[in-house]
Parts: sequence; C-alpha cells; structure tokens
Amino acid sequence: MFRLSRGRVLGWFASVLGVSFSHVGHAANLERIEFEGAIYHVLRVDRADFPRLDLRWLGQDGKPLGSFGPLLQEAAKEGRQIEFATNAGIYERGPKPCGLTITDGKELVPLNLAKGEGNFYLHPNGVFFLDDKRGAGVMTGEEYGKSGLQPRLATQSGPILLRQGKIHPAFNVNSPNRRLRNAVGVRASDGQVVFVMSDREDRVKGRVTFHQLSLFFLHLGCQDALFLDGDISDVLVNPPAGATVTPNTFAGMFVLWKK
Repeated sequence: MFRLSRGRVLGWFASVLGVSFSHVGHAANLERIEFEGAIYHVLRVDRADFPRLDLRWLGQDGKPLGSFGPLLQEAAKEGRQIEFATNAGIYERGPKPCGLTITDGKELVPLNLAKGEGNFYLHPNGVFFLDDKRGAGVMTGEEYGKSGLQPRLATQSGPILLRQGKIHPAFNVNSPNRRLRNAVGVRASDGQVVFVMSDREDRVKGRVTFHQLSLFFLHLGCQDALFLDGDISDVLVNPPAGATVTPNTFAGMFVLWKK
C-alpha cells in the first residue's frame, strides 16, 4: 500500500476487490478481513511459493536499505519485480535489526536474548524462520537458540504472540493499548505463512491490542505467530515501475517476488 493519498487508499481496496488501478495491482491471496470489530489485511504464502519469499536488510553496497524506496531500486538492478513487501522485525540505530537476521542462509545479526525495555524485550520474544525444505516456523528466542536450525531466512522480534496455541502471558484482554500492528504466523494445518497488518487508514478498527491480534491468528488457524512492529508498519503491493513511495525506516523487509 502506498501511503500517499486517498486515491492510493482507494487503489488498495480496489485491488482487494480485483479492480485494476495503474498504481496498485492485485496480489495473489491478498484478503481484507474484518474480525471482532477490527480490520486486517492478510497475505498468505503457500509452501510452493516459499522460494519466492525473501528477507532483505542490506543492499548490494552493504549498507542498510532502510525502506521500500531503496528496496525498489535494488529490485530494478536485479531485474526483479515485487508482488508484496512488508517490514520485518524491530530495529535499532542504523537501522539495524535488534535481533537475529538471516538472509540467504547467512547470519547478519546474531540471536539477541538480552533483557531490556520495549516490545522486543517483552520475553518471550521469538523468531520466524523459513527453510525451503523443512518449511516455516515460529518459536521463542530461547527455543531457537537450542534448536540447531540453519534456515534460509529468519527474523527475530518481540513479543511472540502465540506459541503452540497459547497467547503470550503478558497480554491483557482489556488492554487500552491499541496500535497499528503487523505480524507473521504459520498455519498449523499446512505450514502456510500468513502475514497480517491491521488497517492503516481506519483509526478505530485498524488499531488493535496484542491480545486481539493473537486471537485473529488463532482464527486463521495459526498456533504460532510473531509480532513484527507497530506504527511504522506498512505493506507494498505490486508497485509499478518508477513508483514513488512514502519514506519510512525499516530494518529487514520481507519480499515476495513475482513469478
């Protein structure tokens, strides 16, 4: 979604309905779902499409990409097109991911199990990982550290929303803390990867608590899910060549490349 104008917001909803706009297309399996008073946008990645799912932080020059604009430039250099992209885990100055970051099987940032302030350090935090043969998963940071896994890509963030169907013990069903949020989960029945973002434009139905978001993932059939980030979160859907996007600050970014 290009966060620039009402026209582009209309383009987002039109894309969900299958209407063609020049600046926003229709991403496979993209859904707009209203659940228990909240609006979410959902992108599902089936196992057959795992090889198209990527995680980017650094550009070819070794410097952080930082946002969708440089990611688009990087894609153009590689002769690739983006079907879908969204921000990955929480960052610190750099922008550098706060925790584990693996791209193309290379560990760029190590696992971080330190104590601290903020969402990332609301233990247990967690790791989303993907291996084209083993599949995708979400587990706590502590579990991942003992797992011996060597996935193709991974991102660490926090807090973990769900682990084996259980909601994070710190979440309060009556919490007043409603924010824009995005997250990733894995459907238990078939290992499908599910990206979710609450609606950016609706400042009532698009602002959710951690507990609400966790319940939505359970509704989608996910037993394991990981919070990615809050107010900065955004998605990019089928951007046209030369698209201009709103500046932002991300560390890692998930990318689903077009076939």
